[in-house]
Amino acid sequence: MRTARLDREKKKQSHDPFWLGKLMAKLPAWPIFYPIYEASQLNLVEELYWSPRIPAGFDDFRIVYLSDIHFGPLFSEERVRDLAQRVNKLHADVVILGGDYAVNSDGAVEFFQRLKPGFQAKTAVLGVMGNHDRMLPEENFEKLLAAMREDGVTPLVNDGIVLERRGSRMAIVSCDDFYCGKPDLKKTAALSKKVDFTVFCPHMPDVLPETYKMPGPLFYQLALCGHTHGGQVAVMGRAIKSSSIYGSKYLSGWYHENGADILVSNGVGVSGLPVRWGAKPQMHLITMKKEET
Repeated sequence: MRTARLDREKKKQSHDPFWLGKLMAKLPAWPIFYPIYEASQLNLVEELYWSPRIPAGFDDFRIVYLSDIHFGPLFSEERVRDLAQRVNKLHADVVILGGDYAVNSDGAVEFFQRLKPGFQAKTAVLGVMGNHDRMLPEENFEKLLAAMREDGVTPLVNDGIVLERRGSRMAIVSCDDFYCGKPDLKKTAALSKKVDFTVFCPHMPDVLPETYKMPGPLFYQLALCGHTHGGQVAVMGRAIKSSSIYGSKYLSGWYHENGADILVSNGVGVSGLPVRWGAKPQMHLITMKKEET
């Protein structure tokens, strides 16, 4: 019945110059308010990541990955605390915070100062730098690192950690933000030596093609990225306005390039306007599974 009525409205269009106003008056309000509603609905995406390259010791290893929280006017302190509770209930082995904690570096410092108790994991909570976190003034950078450590978060800035589990070794590494920081890919890559598997988690996927230019084999097998917001407003798999120099190439979801698996998250919060369309907010629970060859 609803389809038939809409079809009839379409037939009137060529005869009534005021058809658009009449049609809008009859439509429900959801097209206006749904993008605001969608921006507030955080989805937990549970990923089973199968690969023969995963070390036997890290079979069933669980990573929670979330990025682009953007604490501030569009993401309240109450929502941040609810987010931390949701993450902590997952009892992950590692939590990786993918950067852009607030709308600017002042807010990023405040984010960690207020977040007590914060995110928790069995082994480590790690945090990388996003472009919003590296905004001036420069002295906020040291304040942010101190606030992260005080909240139990290990910053990964051209740095990483090596985990040992049942005789296997895995590195989780990240460079500084590609555009606003001082990324050192050579130093970051050096951390992956003498391990069985490396997870590279830069804030934005724009840095990935730079790693392909480095000599030797790629230093990571899995990359986790944010920054794109899935376009935030995306139509038919393309961003209306992309935050990446590569447009919609790394918009959202899983990719495979140069032998590496890549996950680009839609992120948690929003930037600019409190709306999303075709790019639901998401965080990820990634369970690593060793695939037998």
